[in-house]
Amino acid sequence: MSRKTDKGKAPLRASQKAGTKAGQGARKAPTSYDVARLAGVSQSAVSRAFSNNGYVSPAARKKIAAASKKLGFRPNALARGLITRRSRLVAVVVADLYYSFYVAVLHQLNGALRASGFQALLFSIPSSEDIDSMIADVLAYQVDGVVMNSVRLSSRAPAICRDAGVPVVAMNRIVDDPAVSAVATDNLGAGRMVGEFLRAGGHKRCGFIAGLQDTSTSRDRQAGFRAALGRAPLVARGGFTYDGGHGAALDLMARRNPPDAIFCASDIMAMGAMDALRFELGLTPGRDVSVIGFNNAAETAWRTYDLTSVTASAEELSQRAVEILAALIDDPGCEPRRELLPGHLVVRSSARVPEGWPKDENAGAVMQLADIKET
Repeated sequence: MSRKTDKGKAPLRASQKAGTKAGQGARKAPTSYDVARLAGVSQSAVSRAFSNNGYVSPAARKKIAAASKKLGFRPNALARGLITRRSRLVAVVVADLYYSFYVAVLHQLNGALRASGFQALLFSIPSSEDIDSMIADVLAYQVDGVVMNSVRLSSRAPAICRDAGVPVVAMNRIVDDPAVSAVATDNLGAGRMVGEFLRAGGHKRCGFIAGLQDTSTSRDRQAGFRAALGRAPLVARGGFTYDGGHGAALDLMARRNPPDAIFCASDIMAMGAMDALRFELGLTPGRDVSVIGFNNAAETAWRTYDLTSVTASAEELSQRAVEILAALIDDPGCEPRRELLPGHLVVRSSARVPEGWPKDENAGAVMQLADIKET
Protein backbone atom coordinates (compact mmCIF):
# COMPACT_ATOMS: atom_id res chain seq x y z
CA MET A 1 0.00 0.00 0.00
CA SER A 2 1.47 3.32 -1.01
CA ARG A 3 2.24 6.12 1.42
CA LYS A 4 -0.10 9.11 1.39
CA THR A 5 0.60 12.77 1.70
CA ASP A 6 -1.20 15.03 4.14
CA LYS A 7 -3.82 15.57 1.44
CA GLY A 8 -4.26 11.88 0.75
CA LYS A 9 -2.24 11.81 -2.44
CA ALA A 10 0.66 9.51 -3.21
CA PRO A 11 4.00 11.36 -3.47
CA LEU A 12 5.56 11.72 -6.93
CA ARG A 13 8.79 9.96 -7.77
CA ALA A 14 11.80 12.16 -8.69
CA SER A 15 11.43 11.25 -12.36
CA GLN A 16 7.76 12.17 -12.30
CA LYS A 17 8.55 15.51 -10.67
CA ALA A 18 11.15 16.27 -13.33
CA GLY A 19 8.71 15.32 -16.07
CA THR A 20 6.02 17.53 -14.59
CA LYS A 21 8.37 20.50 -14.33
CA ALA A 22 9.57 19.96 -17.86
CA GLY A 23 6.02 19.79 -19.10
CA GLN A 24 5.07 22.93 -17.24
CA GLY A 25 8.19 24.74 -18.46
CA ALA A 26 7.86 23.65 -22.08
CA ARG A 27 6.57 26.38 -24.33
CA LYS A 28 5.35 26.02 -27.85
CA ALA A 29 7.34 28.11 -30.30
CA PRO A 30 5.33 31.11 -31.55
CA THR A 31 4.09 30.97 -35.13
CA SER A 32 3.38 33.58 -37.75
CA TYR A 33 -0.33 33.22 -36.84
CA ASP A 34 0.50 34.24 -33.25
CA VAL A 35 2.36 37.27 -34.53
CA ALA A 36 -0.54 38.16 -36.81
CA ARG A 37 -3.07 37.98 -33.95
CA LEU A 38 -0.95 40.14 -31.64
CA ALA A 39 -0.16 42.66 -34.36
CA GLY A 40 -3.72 42.78 -35.62
CA VAL A 41 -2.78 41.94 -39.19
CA SER A 42 -3.23 38.98 -41.52
CA GLN A 43 -0.85 36.03 -41.53
CA SER A 44 -0.06 36.73 -45.17
CA ALA A 45 1.13 40.23 -44.17
CA VAL A 46 3.51 38.65 -41.66
CA SER A 47 4.77 36.30 -44.33
CA ARG A 48 5.32 39.15 -46.79
CA ALA A 49 7.10 41.21 -44.15
CA PHE A 50 9.67 38.51 -43.42
CA SER A 51 10.15 37.33 -46.97
CA ASN A 52 10.31 40.85 -48.46
CA ASN A 53 8.02 39.51 -51.15
CA GLY A 54 5.09 41.86 -51.66
CA TYR A 55 3.95 45.13 -50.16
CA VAL A 56 3.47 45.72 -46.43
CA SER A 57 2.62 49.20 -45.19
CA PRO A 58 5.17 50.87 -42.88
CA ALA A 59 2.63 50.93 -40.03
CA ALA A 60 1.86 47.20 -40.38
CA ARG A 61 5.54 46.37 -40.66
CA LYS A 62 6.21 48.24 -37.41
CA LYS A 63 3.43 46.32 -35.61
CA ILE A 64 4.74 43.02 -36.95
CA ALA A 65 8.28 43.80 -35.79
CA ALA A 66 7.03 44.72 -32.28
CA ALA A 67 4.86 41.61 -31.99
CA SER A 68 7.67 39.36 -33.21
CA LYS A 69 10.05 40.80 -30.66
CA LYS A 70 7.56 40.39 -27.83
CA LEU A 71 6.79 36.78 -28.75
CA GLY A 72 10.35 35.86 -29.62
CA PHE A 73 9.27 34.80 -33.10
CA ARG A 74 11.90 33.77 -35.62
CA PRO A 75 10.85 32.81 -39.14
CA ASN A 76 11.85 29.32 -40.27
CA ALA A 77 13.73 29.85 -43.50
CA LEU A 78 13.85 26.13 -44.30
CA ALA A 79 10.08 25.71 -43.86
CA ARG A 80 9.41 28.77 -45.98
CA GLY A 81 11.67 27.32 -48.66
CA LEU A 82 9.60 24.14 -48.76
CA ILE A 83 6.45 26.18 -49.32
CA THR A 84 7.84 28.64 -51.88
CA ARG A 85 10.33 26.18 -53.42
CA ARG A 86 12.91 28.93 -53.05
CA SER A 87 15.65 28.56 -50.45
CA ARG A 88 17.00 32.11 -51.01
CA LEU A 89 20.42 30.52 -50.61
CA VAL A 90 23.18 31.34 -53.08
CA ALA A 91 26.30 29.17 -53.10
CA VAL A 92 29.49 31.22 -53.35
CA VAL A 93 32.31 28.98 -54.58
CA VAL A 94 35.80 30.32 -53.96
CA ALA A 95 39.22 28.73 -53.94
CA ASP A 96 41.63 31.56 -53.17
CA LEU A 97 40.76 33.02 -49.75
CA TYR A 98 44.46 33.35 -48.87
CA TYR A 99 44.54 36.30 -51.29
CA SER A 100 43.15 39.57 -49.90
CA PHE A 101 41.48 40.62 -53.15
CA TYR A 102 39.19 37.60 -53.01
CA VAL A 103 38.44 38.25 -49.35
CA ALA A 104 37.37 41.78 -50.34
CA VAL A 105 35.24 40.34 -53.14
CA LEU A 106 33.60 37.91 -50.73
CA HIS A 107 32.78 40.73 -48.33
CA GLN A 108 31.21 42.84 -51.07
CA LEU A 109 29.39 39.87 -52.56
CA ASN A 110 27.85 38.91 -49.22
CA GLY A 111 26.56 42.45 -48.75
CA ALA A 112 25.10 42.60 -52.25
CA LEU A 113 23.35 39.24 -51.79
CA ARG A 114 21.82 40.24 -48.46
CA ALA A 115 20.60 43.51 -49.92
CA SER A 116 18.83 41.50 -52.63
CA GLY A 117 17.16 39.13 -50.15
CA PHE A 118 19.59 36.22 -50.51
CA GLN A 119 21.86 34.45 -48.04
CA ALA A 120 25.37 33.42 -49.04
CA LEU A 121 26.45 29.82 -48.46
CA LEU A 122 30.24 29.67 -48.69
CA PHE A 123 32.12 26.79 -50.30
CA SER A 124 35.89 27.20 -50.04
CA ILE A 125 37.70 24.68 -52.22
CA PRO A 126 41.26 23.77 -51.12
CA SER A 127 43.92 24.05 -53.81
CA SER A 128 44.45 20.28 -53.61
CA GLU A 129 40.86 19.55 -54.68
CA ASP A 130 39.18 19.84 -58.05
CA ILE A 131 36.32 22.35 -58.21
CA ASP A 132 34.35 20.21 -60.67
CA SER A 133 34.24 17.32 -58.20
CA MET A 134 32.74 19.56 -55.52
CA ILE A 135 29.79 20.82 -57.56
CA ALA A 136 27.57 17.87 -56.56
CA ASP A 137 28.05 18.85 -52.90
CA VAL A 138 27.13 22.44 -53.73
CA LEU A 139 23.93 21.46 -55.53
CA ALA A 140 22.88 19.11 -52.70
CA TYR A 141 21.99 22.16 -50.60
CA GLN A 142 19.15 23.09 -52.98
CA VAL A 143 20.57 26.55 -53.60
CA ASP A 144 18.70 28.99 -55.81
CA GLY A 145 21.86 30.04 -57.62
CA VAL A 146 25.65 29.85 -57.69
CA VAL A 147 28.39 32.46 -57.97
CA MET A 148 31.80 31.06 -58.86
CA ASN A 149 34.86 33.17 -58.18
CA SER A 150 38.22 31.47 -58.62
CA VAL A 151 41.20 31.59 -60.95
CA ARG A 152 41.02 27.78 -60.97
CA LEU A 153 37.50 27.75 -62.35
CA SER A 154 37.06 25.48 -65.36
CA SER A 155 34.39 25.87 -68.01
CA ARG A 156 32.93 22.52 -66.95
CA ALA A 157 31.98 23.58 -63.39
CA PRO A 158 29.42 26.26 -64.39
CA ALA A 159 28.03 23.97 -67.08
CA ILE A 160 27.26 21.30 -64.46
CA CYS A 161 25.15 23.81 -62.51
CA ARG A 162 23.42 25.07 -65.62
CA ASP A 163 22.57 21.55 -66.77
CA ALA A 164 21.03 20.89 -63.33
CA GLY A 165 18.75 23.89 -63.80
CA VAL A 166 20.56 26.05 -61.24
CA PRO A 167 21.44 29.59 -62.44
CA VAL A 168 25.15 30.33 -62.25
CA VAL A 169 27.34 33.40 -62.75
CA ALA A 170 31.10 33.24 -63.19
CA MET A 171 32.70 36.21 -61.47
CA ASN A 172 35.95 37.96 -62.35
CA ARG A 173 36.53 35.71 -65.33
CA ILE A 174 34.83 34.81 -68.59
CA VAL A 175 34.51 31.07 -69.18
CA ASP A 176 34.73 29.65 -72.68
CA ASP A 177 31.10 28.44 -72.67
CA PRO A 178 29.00 31.32 -74.11
CA ALA A 179 25.89 29.94 -72.40
CA VAL A 180 27.32 30.76 -68.96
CA SER A 181 26.67 34.26 -67.61
CA ALA A 182 29.73 36.13 -66.34
CA VAL A 183 30.99 39.49 -65.16
CA ALA A 184 34.67 40.39 -65.19
CA THR A 185 37.20 43.12 -65.69
CA ASP A 186 38.05 43.81 -69.32
CA ASN A 187 41.27 41.80 -69.16
CA LEU A 188 42.11 42.24 -72.85
CA GLY A 189 41.76 46.03 -72.59
CA ALA A 190 43.64 46.10 -69.28
CA GLY A 191 46.57 44.19 -70.77
CA ARG A 192 46.63 46.62 -73.67
CA MET A 193 46.59 49.52 -71.21
CA VAL A 194 49.63 48.18 -69.36
CA GLY A 195 51.51 47.71 -72.63
CA GLU A 196 50.76 51.30 -73.68
CA PHE A 197 51.93 52.59 -70.32
CA LEU A 198 55.24 50.73 -70.49
CA ARG A 199 55.83 51.83 -74.08
CA ALA A 200 55.21 55.43 -73.06
CA GLY A 201 57.80 54.96 -70.29
CA GLY A 202 60.44 53.98 -72.81
CA HIS A 203 60.70 50.27 -71.96
CA LYS A 204 62.16 48.15 -74.76
CA ARG A 205 62.16 44.59 -73.42
CA CYS A 206 59.04 43.48 -71.61
CA GLY A 207 58.29 40.25 -69.78
CA PHE A 208 54.99 38.69 -68.76
CA ILE A 209 54.43 36.34 -65.81
CA ALA A 210 51.37 34.25 -66.65
CA GLY A 211 48.98 32.45 -64.29
CA LEU A 212 47.55 29.01 -64.98
CA GLN A 213 47.58 27.44 -68.43
CA ASP A 214 43.82 27.24 -69.01
CA THR A 215 42.52 30.46 -67.43
CA SER A 216 40.99 33.14 -69.62
CA THR A 217 42.06 35.89 -67.21
CA SER A 218 45.77 35.30 -67.73
CA ARG A 219 45.33 34.50 -71.42
CA ASP A 220 43.42 37.72 -72.16
CA ARG A 221 45.77 39.92 -70.15
CA GLN A 222 48.72 38.50 -72.07
CA ALA A 223 46.96 38.93 -75.44
CA GLY A 224 46.17 42.59 -74.77
CA PHE A 225 49.71 43.19 -73.54
CA ARG A 226 51.21 41.67 -76.68
CA ALA A 227 48.89 43.67 -78.93
CA ALA A 228 50.01 46.96 -77.34
CA LEU A 229 53.69 46.07 -77.53
CA GLY A 230 53.45 44.98 -81.15
CA ARG A 231 55.56 41.90 -80.40
CA ALA A 232 55.54 38.92 -78.08
CA PRO A 233 56.91 39.55 -74.58
CA LEU A 234 59.19 37.14 -72.78
CA VAL A 235 56.89 34.76 -70.90
CA ALA A 236 57.28 32.66 -67.74
CA ARG A 237 54.50 30.96 -65.78
CA GLY A 238 53.87 31.71 -62.11
CA GLY A 239 50.64 29.81 -61.42
CA PHE A 240 49.01 32.71 -59.52
CA THR A 241 51.20 32.14 -56.44
CA TYR A 242 53.89 34.15 -54.64
CA ASP A 243 56.50 31.40 -55.05
CA GLY A 244 55.54 31.03 -58.70
CA GLY A 245 56.04 34.76 -59.32
CA HIS A 246 59.37 34.68 -57.49
CA GLY A 247 60.68 31.80 -59.58
CA ALA A 248 59.30 33.20 -62.84
CA ALA A 249 61.07 36.52 -62.29
CA LEU A 250 64.39 34.76 -61.74
CA ASP A 251 63.74 32.76 -64.92
CA LEU A 252 63.06 35.90 -66.97
CA MET A 253 66.07 37.77 -65.61
CA ALA A 254 68.34 34.81 -66.46
CA ARG A 255 67.49 35.07 -70.18
CA ARG A 256 70.06 36.35 -72.67
CA ASN A 257 68.25 39.70 -72.98
CA PRO A 258 66.38 40.10 -69.67
CA PRO A 259 63.35 42.40 -69.54
CA ASP A 260 63.42 45.95 -68.25
CA ALA A 261 59.73 45.68 -67.30
CA ILE A 262 57.58 42.81 -66.04
CA PHE A 263 53.77 42.66 -66.14
CA CYS A 264 52.30 39.99 -63.84
CA ALA A 265 48.81 38.53 -64.26
CA SER A 266 48.16 38.94 -60.50
CA ASP A 267 49.43 41.02 -57.59
CA ILE A 268 50.57 38.03 -55.57
CA MET A 269 52.90 36.97 -58.39
CA ALA A 270 54.11 40.57 -58.76
CA MET A 271 55.05 40.65 -55.07
CA GLY A 272 57.03 37.45 -55.48
CA ALA A 273 58.72 38.93 -58.55
CA MET A 274 59.63 42.15 -56.70
CA ASP A 275 61.19 40.21 -53.82
CA ALA A 276 63.20 38.10 -56.28
CA LEU A 277 64.53 41.25 -57.97
CA ARG A 278 65.40 42.94 -54.66
CA PHE A 279 66.71 40.14 -52.49
CA GLU A 280 68.09 37.66 -55.01
CA LEU A 281 69.41 39.97 -57.71
CA GLY A 282 70.01 43.26 -55.88
CA LEU A 283 67.82 45.25 -58.30
CA THR A 284 65.41 48.08 -57.47
CA PRO A 285 61.85 47.76 -58.86
CA GLY A 286 60.81 50.95 -60.55
CA ARG A 287 64.38 52.03 -61.20
CA ASP A 288 66.12 48.99 -62.69
CA VAL A 289 63.02 46.99 -63.67
CA SER A 290 59.41 48.17 -63.68
CA VAL A 291 56.90 45.74 -62.17
CA ILE A 292 53.10 45.86 -62.60
CA GLY A 293 50.48 43.59 -61.03
CA PHE A 294 46.75 43.07 -61.39
CA ASN A 295 43.73 43.55 -59.04
CA ASN A 296 45.14 46.31 -56.81
CA ALA A 297 44.84 44.18 -53.66
CA ALA A 298 45.27 45.85 -50.26
CA GLU A 299 48.91 44.77 -50.01
CA THR A 300 49.86 46.68 -53.15
CA ALA A 301 49.70 49.97 -51.22
CA TRP A 302 52.01 48.71 -48.44
CA ARG A 303 55.30 50.62 -48.35
CA THR A 304 57.12 47.31 -48.63
CA TYR A 305 55.81 46.91 -52.20
CA ASP A 306 54.15 50.17 -53.35
CA LEU A 307 53.12 48.14 -56.38
CA THR A 308 51.69 49.56 -59.58
CA SER A 309 48.53 47.58 -60.36
CA VAL A 310 45.41 47.43 -62.48
CA THR A 311 42.28 47.96 -60.42
CA ALA A 312 39.33 45.57 -60.49
CA SER A 313 36.52 47.01 -58.39
CA ALA A 314 35.36 44.31 -55.95
CA GLU A 315 32.21 46.31 -55.17
CA GLU A 316 31.17 46.80 -58.80
CA LEU A 317 31.99 43.22 -59.78
CA SER A 318 29.92 41.91 -56.86
CA GLN A 319 26.94 44.17 -57.50
CA ARG A 320 26.71 43.29 -61.18
CA ALA A 321 27.15 39.55 -60.46
CA VAL A 322 24.22 39.60 -58.00
CA GLU A 323 22.02 41.60 -60.37
CA ILE A 324 22.66 39.14 -63.20
CA LEU A 325 22.07 36.13 -60.93
CA ALA A 326 18.82 37.58 -59.53
CA ALA A 327 17.54 38.09 -63.08
CA LEU A 328 18.36 34.48 -63.96
CA ILE A 329 16.61 33.20 -60.83
CA ASP A 330 13.47 35.25 -61.52
CA ASP A 331 13.38 34.25 -65.18
CA PRO A 332 15.21 30.97 -65.90
CA GLY A 333 14.50 31.40 -69.59
CA CYS A 334 16.33 34.71 -69.99
CA GLU A 335 19.43 34.88 -72.14
CA PRO A 336 22.88 34.58 -70.50
CA ARG A 337 24.57 37.91 -69.86
CA ARG A 338 28.27 38.63 -70.10
CA GLU A 339 29.64 41.97 -68.96
CA LEU A 340 33.12 43.44 -69.01
CA LEU A 341 33.87 46.27 -66.60
CA PRO A 342 36.60 48.79 -67.44
CA GLY A 343 39.55 49.20 -65.14
CA HIS A 344 42.32 51.71 -64.57
CA LEU A 345 45.97 51.59 -63.66
CA VAL A 346 47.11 52.90 -60.27
CA VAL A 347 50.76 53.80 -60.64
CA ARG A 348 53.08 53.61 -57.67
CA SER A 349 56.86 53.49 -57.30
CA SER A 350 57.34 49.95 -58.67
CA ALA A 351 57.00 51.23 -62.24
CA ARG A 352 58.61 54.10 -64.08
CA VAL A 353 56.09 56.89 -64.68
CA PRO A 354 56.19 58.36 -68.21
CA GLU A 355 56.96 62.05 -68.30
CA GLY A 356 53.83 64.20 -68.24
CA TRP A 357 51.58 61.32 -67.16
CA PRO A 358 48.27 62.46 -65.53
CA LYS A 359 48.20 62.44 -61.73
CA ASP A 360 45.55 61.50 -59.18
CA GLU A 361 45.70 63.15 -55.74
CA ASN A 362 44.81 59.97 -53.85
CA ALA A 363 46.52 57.20 -55.80
CA GLY A 364 49.40 58.75 -57.69
CA ALA A 365 49.44 58.51 -61.47
CA VAL A 366 46.30 56.96 -62.91
CA MET A 367 45.56 55.73 -66.40
CA GLN A 368 41.92 55.18 -67.29
CA LEU A 369 41.11 52.54 -69.86
CA ALA A 370 39.46 55.19 -72.01
CA ASP A 371 42.64 57.31 -71.94
CA ILE A 372 44.72 54.86 -73.99
CA LYS A 373 46.46 56.64 -76.86
CA GLU A 374 48.84 55.29 -79.44
CA THR A 375 52.43 56.39 -78.83
